[in-house]
Amino acid sequence: MRFLLVFLFSMFTYAQNSDNNTSWYVYTDQVMGGKSELSANFEEGVVKLDGEVTTKNNGGFVRLAHRPDEINKNAKGIKFKAKGNNEAYEVHVTLKGMKMPPWSYLSTSFDVNDQWNEYQILFSDLKKNGMMAASMKPKNIREISIAGYGRDFNVDLELKDIELF
Repeated sequence: MRFLLVFLFSMFTYAQNSDNNTSWYVYTDQVMGGKSELSANFEEGVVKLDGEVTTKNNGGFVRLAHRPDEINKNAKGIKFKAKGNNEAYEVHVTLKGMKMPPWSYLSTSFDVNDQWNEYQILFSDLKKNGMMAASMKPKNIREISIAGYGRDFNVDLELKDIELF
């Protein structure tokens, strides 16, 4: 697993050339008793996510996530290329500070097909899910993730060239 995480981190770059050493990592609703599964495999600059989102046992999410050490205060959003299985996925951003409930986040969705497409997600376009004390500023970002969320479906998603802009 450590080997995979090192490769995952090496494929993701930030436009402002952050010197952080934090890795992207996978987590699922199993942290709270859910049954969803996700694997991430690196090959030739692409991370391939395979798995299943299931709402069994009050679950329903999988994520590829990153906790940046710092983000340029002028960052406007995140961009990446993706292709997959004609499903909707989401970009989630959690903020530092007080949140109610504790798992509150900002999000937007994007639809993939079997062709590579570039996505540019502006932070200003993210919608709140829950209540947060912190305002949406790059310096307040705790975590950025790509998620399969909220319904039963198979995950088949490929990502590359992820960066902040």
